[in-house]
Amino acid sequence: MKTKYIWLITFLALASILFLQGMWVHNTYKLYEAELKKQISERFNLSVQKETIWQFTNPDTIALLKAFPGEDRKININIVFSENITNDSLEKTFDQGLLNAIKNNRIMQDTMYVYINKGFMPPFSLNKLDSIFTEESMKDFHHKERLAWMKKFKSASSAINSMFSYTITDSLGKQIDFFSHNPKGEPLLTYNETVKLRNIDPEYITLHISYGYFIGVNLGKMFLLTIVSVIVVLFVAYSLIRQIKIINRQEILAKQREDFTHSMIHDLKSPVTSIVSGISALKSGKLDDKPEKKEQFYSIITQESERIRRLVNKVLEVANVEDGSAVVSKTPVNLPDLLNSLTDKYKTDSEKPVFFHINLNGVETIEADQHYIYEAFDNLIENAIKYSKENEDADITITGIQKKNETQISFKDLGIGVSKKDQKKIFQKFERSMAVINRREKISGFGLGLNFVSQVIKAHGGTIKVNSRLGSYSEFIINLPDKDGNNKTVTD
Repeated sequence: MKTKYIWLITFLALASILFLQGMWVHNTYKLYEAELKKQISERFNLSVQKETIWQFTNPDTIALLKAFPGEDRKININIVFSENITNDSLEKTFDQGLLNAIKNNRIMQDTMYVYINKGFMPPFSLNKLDSIFTEESMKDFHHKERLAWMKKFKSASSAINSMFSYTITDSLGKQIDFFSHNPKGEPLLTYNETVKLRNIDPEYITLHISYGYFIGVNLGKMFLLTIVSVIVVLFVAYSLIRQIKIINRQEILAKQREDFTHSMIHDLKSPVTSIVSGISALKSGKLDDKPEKKEQFYSIITQESERIRRLVNKVLEVANVEDGSAVVSKTPVNLPDLLNSLTDKYKTDSEKPVFFHINLNGVETIEADQHYIYEAFDNLIENAIKYSKENEDADITITGIQKKNETQISFKDLGIGVSKKDQKKIFQKFERSMAVINRREKISGFGLGLNFVSQVIKAHGGTIKVNSRLGSYSEFIINLPDKDGNNKTVTD
């Protein structure tokens, strides 16, 4: 499947998850909001009833009603309004009829209406109602997390107060009284709850609540739910994106392996063809009377067979590195002898002239595995020759420097170079520089050599890095520790 389709499917999946998660959070919020509105309605009605009780039980009212003459009062003032009465003892003191009347607030207000008009009882107090309702509303804020959103306020109480306002209107909608802590007046976005105060000459009390109150309370209740939802969405998004990267990497590896197979076949095809042709020519007997020509064919067969052997050995070495079966055994290695054997090899076998400049600055030995360090250096020299500039001789400088506790060896060529972007990936398996891929003169290769070198140097406890300028030069710098007697696998 093409990458763009994978990304499209992933985007649609994430969008669906976000939509469903958003719907779930939204519906949960609405559920909490409906529950909160129900609580507000109940507590507002309860607060109105408590204010009515307060009208009867405050000391000023008791004093006035005790002095109020008349025999037709329905309330036993001496019992109900004794100086010792409290809200807590109200139900114990009142008879059942009066208790039912208190529970039916309109009946109580109808009873009070006459006394209020005659001045024996104060009118309904929005200020007192606000105090009672605020106290009731504070019951929604027991948990610390629900108060976090109100940290900018001095206290939860002041924050709640600023979100409530009250209006008393008559049956025609005319405003009789208004109370608010907010100096700017009633909030623009509000939820309104209205209670009919009495049946006689009815008045209506409306509570205005800012939606900020709903948001604060509901987000407080949904705090953990929201956090979990965010974590779930992030985890799913990370998993999907990670999966896409794995799929993309697998597609790249599959393409790289396919290219590797094609390159392998291409590199084997030419020597095999030469060998088959040479054997056929020798077998035909046509060269029996031509010893020089016959020797030339034998030489071609030998060279091409050696070429196949080197190719197969390189693939086997890489395979051993990959599966961890290659073991590095470090011993003192004579560096000048090692480099001389390599330079002599390429001076005689290279298809183009090669010039070596070796300056080891007195470095004589390194702690390394003779076989693997030879193969690693061989890969670097082979690459320097292979990727030298077209129609130019290969020029390679090998430098050695003895540092504290380590030896630095660098291989510098004046070839096509490696771009900054490609420098980050050329040590990865199957990766090749774009300068090589885009070159007019196609160069065979598998993209395994530098990965092999990197793994070998790492197994020696050393490091390798590249400095290069595209179209100018490449320098591979190796640092090997001087003493380390431990044997390691190449992939350790």
